[in-house]
Amino acid sequence: MADRIPIQDLLARIKTNWPAADAPETDIVFMILRFQDLIRMNTEEVLGKFNLSHASFEILVALRAQPNPRQLTPTELYRSALLSSGGTTKILIQLESRGLIERASNPMDGRSKIVCLTASGETLVESAMTEVMTYDRELFSKLDDVVDITQLKNVLDVALSAVES
Repeated sequence: MADRIPIQDLLARIKTNWPAADAPETDIVFMILRFQDLIRMNTEEVLGKFNLSHASFEILVALRAQPNPRQLTPTELYRSALLSSGGTTKILIQLESRGLIERASNPMDGRSKIVCLTASGETLVESAMTEVMTYDRELFSKLDDVVDITQLKNVLDVALSAVES
């Protein structure tokens, strides 16, 4: 992100040159988007080492977060991973070809399949998550002198719960 101006500079330019767009909500959105860019950039770099896209990682994480046998329907997966059903199908085919998931007939609905995380998929997603978490800790450790990370998490939790409900 070295090629981007600091977010505070952008917000100062908006305040000076576009006062009608200067609002706390605008600042918050731009700050969140910048954090997202920073996080996504590194996550994608880490995931590249595992030959995973961000979307395939989200699917594997959604499956790993389930109790054994770590399975979901495709509909539950695309809702969990915030993907389209068509996009999810394409990714599932790729993950299945790599042996990271298996798709079996759904005994509750003959029209759909159950997606199950394989042992190799579990190992891969756990390794990828460990590396992603290492970067996340490094990124957020830069906040140690500025903000309490637990307090920040709690504020975001309350805010997202209110918005998502």
